[in-house]
This record gives sequence, structure tokens and C-alpha cells, in this order.
Amino acid sequence: MDFEFYRNFITVAETGNLTTASKKLSLAQPALSAQIKTLEQYYGTKLIKTARGKRQLDLTEAGAAFLSKARQICRTEETILLDMQSFNKKASGTLRFSVSPAKSTFFINTYLRPFASAYPEIDYQFREEAVSSQIKHINENSSDLAFANAPLPSPQMFNYHKSQKEYFYAVYSPDADSSLQPLLPLKPAQLQNIPVCCNFGCYSLLRKTCRSHGFNPKIRFIATTNTAALDFVQGGNGIAIVSASGTSDFPPGLLGRKIDDEGLYFEQTLFWSAKEKLSPTAKLFVDFYLELCPSTAKNK
Repeated sequence: MDFEFYRNFITVAETGNLTTASKKLSLAQPALSAQIKTLEQYYGTKLIKTARGKRQLDLTEAGAAFLSKARQICRTEETILLDMQSFNKKASGTLRFSVSPAKSTFFINTYLRPFASAYPEIDYQFREEAVSSQIKHINENSSDLAFANAPLPSPQMFNYHKSQKEYFYAVYSPDADSSLQPLLPLKPAQLQNIPVCCNFGCYSLLRKTCRSHGFNPKIRFIATTNTAALDFVQGGNGIAIVSASGTSDFPPGLLGRKIDDEGLYFEQTLFWSAKEKLSPTAKLFVDFYLELCPSTAKNK
């Protein structure tokens, strides 16, 4: 079956109207109707409900199931195309990255821009997302490599290289009603009764450390990324607890203090699927990455 038939069916289902879909696809409506009939004949079931005088199309139960499968087929075909482009020549094709939002600028400047300069024939897809989404896209094979600054929930499922440590910092606005003083390290016990903003990745380790000092952290705001926590405290809404390479990672105008606890840190981690073989282009990037940043821990 022609892949265009699946793609065009998706457009028909999403627009809910053959006329609108044909205009969007720049395809004559009779030709589009014929494609739908071909699909129905090929699979032996009605996919679209037809009603005289009704402009809006509805999917049958089979059509709704077919829509999900068609989307999956098209995603798979796009992935195959990108992978085969990578195998065509070692230093060409498309690399797909998933990167923690707080580290996207660092990752681009430190690794991706130098790599792109060395290999100008390679194209890129770049997602900024939390670790949970990174894992999802690696498992779905819609990202080749991911770069996280939070621990992997199931590290045995991936190949990875850990590098630079990011210690935890208390970050806050000068307008915050806080007894914290800038520049000096602080003890975890000083966080007791202070409203805290953090991300889900930091929360588990922060809670464990605070409980070892006899209290639970007072969580006022929790989000999927460091960026959201830092944005929330801009107006003096408590303090953000985030992992960072240093105070230069924080937005201008915010004060930061490193938390004096050697157990409060994450390691920056480049990871990829343990089940899928890396394309030559992805392997080339991993080798380039390791030359710039030798790993402190690896699973490969």
C-alpha cells in the first residue's frame, strides 16, 4: 500500500471534511475519495461513516483504530527514511536529540555547534524536554540520543556516558523574604520551613537529604524542568532548588548558593537505547562527545 494513502487518510480524519482535506493536500477530491475506497477495499471494512447531506465526516470504530495504526506506520516510515539517510554516508543524514531544557544552550554551544562545524552535511532535530519525555522518545526510536541532567529511572535499559557533576543550588530573588545570604554555602538544615520550588527530578534526592536532617522540605511549586522553577521564583516566590554547573547557569538578577552536601548532585548523562544499534552518524557524535568530555561512568 502506498504510504501517501495512509498520510492522506490521517489528513481526512483530522480535518473531518473531504473538501478541506483535498485543498490542504492539493489533491482533487475524487482522487482522495478513491484512495479512501481503496483502503476500505484492501482492509475489508468501512473506515468512514457516510451520511447524505452531512459535510462533517465521522470515523467508524474500525476507522478510529485504523487512524492510530496509520499514524504509527507513518512515524515508522519517517524513522526508517532518516536512519537510511544516516547509513548512506557516515557523515550525513539527520541526528535527533532530546535535551533537558536547562542544558540546551550548554549542549548546543559545547557539543553540537563544534560537531556541526566539523560535519556540515548532517541535519538535526532538537527537542527540549524533561527526562521522562526523553526516555519515551528514545524508547519509541523518535530520538537517537538524549542529554539529561537528572538521573535515569531505569539506567539498565540504556547505554550511557556520565560526565560533569551538577551540584544542587538554592536560587532566589533578592526580593524574597529569606534569611539566606548570597555567595556562601548553606547546610540542608537551613532549608527547613522555607518554601521550596524544584523539579520532579530533584525532588526525590532533595527529600531524602532533608529527611536525613529530620524534616521534610516545604514544597511550594514543583515542575518538570529547572527552567519553570527558576521562572516561578523570579518575583520572590520562595527559593528554587536546582542542579547546576555553577551560578552562571542562573538567569540574571537571581542569587544562588551551593548547598553544602556532597550527596546532592546529578551527573550530566548522554544516553541512548540499549536495544537499537546506533546509526553511523549517531556513533560519530558519541565518539566526538567523548573526545571533548571523557566520561566518569559508562554503561556500554
